[in-house]
Amino acid sequence: MIIAIPKLRKIIRKYLKENSNTYRCLNGEMVPTDSPECYEDLCLRIEDATHQRDSLGTGSASRSYYNGVLADLRKKKRRLGKLYNSERN
Repeated sequence: MIIAIPKLRKIIRKYLKENSNTYRCLNGEMVPTDSPECYEDLCLRIEDATHQRDSLGTGSASRSYYNGVLADLRKKKRRLGKLYNSERN
């Protein structure tokens, strides 16, 4: 049985949406949202986005965009940090 590429992509997207407890790392690997790999990837994304934002001029729309992205990433990082700190106690 041969499946066309668009149909295969549709199946994969549907599967990914159904398994919303997974997180896609920068390298494309799918990991659980509460895993150490997810936390490490968030840290890398924050570092990268901060570097990109800081290279932009103040008051630009792109800088505002990165500020929003960073706020969301930091919120996710704090949630995972609290999860790991509660497990240690």
